[in-house]
Amino acid sequence: MGIFGDDKRQDERLDALENHIRDLTQSVQTNQADLAETRITLLGLQANLDDKVSAADVDPAIVKLNEDLATARQELEQASAAASESWAELQGGVNDAFERLRTSTRAAVERLKSA
Repeated sequence: MGIFGDDKRQDERLDALENHIRDLTQSVQTNQADLAETRITLLGLQANLDDKVSAADVDPAIVKLNEDLATARQELEQASAAASESWAELQGGVNDAFERLRTSTRAAVERLKSA
């Protein structure tokens, strides 16, 4: 017997909570990808404004960031389409992709600052 005295009702509530958490997680990850895209764009604009940074220095960094963003978006799509059994495993992959993207973005910012 469930904690509410009704297993069916408990299962419905748990399913609703799980769906809500998945929706929130997907929204957060979409926002992370959008924020990374915005930051990449800002880096490009900043590089164009800074005379001390040549286009040759910036272009490879921007290309790499856009590749990382594409990878993160692909991982996000896979997580959204995943079956519930493998959801936690795919979430780990998505989190890793976003961490790589954050690391690449930080490195590009530092490179622009030091140039």
